[in-house]
Amino acid sequence: MNEISFNKEDILERIYFITKLVQNQKGTTMQGALTSKSDSMGGIFDRFINTISDSLVFEKIIIPKLNTDKEVHVVSDYYYYKPSKNIAGIAPDIFGIIVDGKQIPFTRFNNKWEAVKGMPQIEVKTFKAKDQMISLRNQDYDDEYLVLIDLNLRIDYLVPFLDATILNNALIQKMEMDDSVFIIEDKDSKITRVTPIDYSSNTIGTLKLISITNATDFMKQTTLCKGNISVRRMKEINVRKTKVVKGLLHDKLNTYANPSPRIKKLYEFNEKWKKKTNVGKNTALLDFSADKLDKIEICQYNVSSIVITALEEGCSFNGTALELGKQYTVSFETLDRSGNGGSEYFIQKQCAVYLNGLEDKLIQDLENVIGSVDN
Repeated sequence: MNEISFNKEDILERIYFITKLVQNQKGTTMQGALTSKSDSMGGIFDRFINTISDSLVFEKIIIPKLNTDKEVHVVSDYYYYKPSKNIAGIAPDIFGIIVDGKQIPFTRFNNKWEAVKGMPQIEVKTFKAKDQMISLRNQDYDDEYLVLIDLNLRIDYLVPFLDATILNNALIQKMEMDDSVFIIEDKDSKITRVTPIDYSSNTIGTLKLISITNATDFMKQTTLCKGNISVRRMKEINVRKTKVVKGLLHDKLNTYANPSPRIKKLYEFNEKWKKKTNVGKNTALLDFSADKLDKIEICQYNVSSIVITALEEGCSFNGTALELGKQYTVSFETLDRSGNGGSEYFIQKQCAVYLNGLEDKLIQDLENVIGSVDN
């Protein structure tokens, strides 16, 4: 099982940790590490809520797969420090494991964070459900494990932590608006009133393990965008409600794609495609997945999309199964990196499952650590 749901009780410590992080700002906003954006409490929570995945993916997905009778838990990072090479150094996301109550560190602080020799070094990269790409900068942890997570939070994920005795239904009476004063007519019910907050569910969201690889393989198998190179991705694939009938084309999609030199099961768009769609030399195209590529037809080209259809059963495009007799609009979007001087590696999130998988190796490493612990 690589997908789980989690609730309020599963992330209490992390919510406490982030709340205190907010208070540590001493009344000011918090500057982003890579942007000029400054955040207050809501923005800080949205920025750091991804860290709930660090322990959850191990406690609920990876540790249950271990072949051991011992009680094993993961040690998460609950220290505050500046993760900079010039200050505290960069610590891995997993600090160690606890085996039958004994803590086994994977990293220690000696004026800067240092790896414990012989112990696995693990980075957890979490992406929210709406994210369409996975990216990585080279941060000198090439051989460390890279655990990729898809996090789907309910939009009101903090509601279970609010005090229902204070934010209660009695407040609704105080917020009641006088319709006779402010509304003359509302025949289409465009105006609605405040209703009670729903505190009935403690479920926060779901978490899915996409892949376990390492940074070296990630950088070898993904698309490198050097400084000022933008990246073009497939944004979404939707069934068309009305079919294209006039000027219907019959271009085969495989005419514009070659097998990816990075990952065997993926394809890359070729030079014919770049010319056909007017993609400039300063824009990189991401690899995509497909089944029966030679049986997928392009019906129409638009400014930022194409319309495709399947010629037989079993066709798929970037994880979407294509039903016979239906047309699909594939939308594209470009992330402008023209002002970005740094290099970054990209892959579509749907394609990350094809990265070189190291889950079995990580499990074996963890089992070796557990086996070395004295009873």
